[in-house]
Amino acid sequence: MKKTFKKIAATLSAAVMCAIPMASALSANAAAGPNARCTMRKIYWIDSTAYVKKINVGFTNVREGCSPATITAIAAGTPSFGGSAGDVYYNCGGTLTANGSDYIKGAAVSFSVLCNSPSCYEEGRNVYCYAYKAGGVQSYNSVHTVPAFLVGDINKDGYVNGSDSGILNTGLCQNAFTNVSYDGVVTINSNNYYYYTFDIDDNGVVDANDLTMLRKYESSSTYKFER
Repeated sequence: MKKTFKKIAATLSAAVMCAIPMASALSANAAAGPNARCTMRKIYWIDSTAYVKKINVGFTNVREGCSPATITAIAAGTPSFGGSAGDVYYNCGGTLTANGSDYIKGAAVSFSVLCNSPSCYEEGRNVYCYAYKAGGVQSYNSVHTVPAFLVGDINKDGYVNGSDSGILNTGLCQNAFTNVSYDGVVTINSNNYYYYTFDIDDNGVVDANDLTMLRKYESSSTYKFER
């Protein structure tokens, strides 16, 4: 369990690998190789004023060159996740239910897929996130996401290198991440970036631990992000 970002009090995080097929099942479509280091991530976040009590999520990604997704509950709540493997796609999904009188808000859940290269990443059709209020009433227009992105590639040049950690380091030194929402814009040296792209460890908050992980990735040819 982990604490997440400051706008969600007592938030907990849970991560689980969604599908781990038997070795014989990988013969038709080879999974990510032992040297795969590219983590692609898709994140869903929820409006804080929507009073969401539960979200129902589903995710599929292609097997060729990729691992099963790791699904992470960033927001506080009780997760119930699972998955399976088909001939072409890994399948993943479940629910995240708010605890007691709490609501799910802000960064809620993410899917992270390890790939041989970003070009290997491909989602299936069954990718969704539905939100529900008390009584099972569906909450429309309260769920937000963006296309999956390469974790660590902050400047969006297609690579994870020292330029990215330099931007993150500068932002931390300038306190650029203070009072910025998870999907908000961070301005560093007159350039704009989205807050969530700096959240390397996928716990909902940007801090020195993200910089440590990013620098370790850049300096090692074998290190993989934990998710």
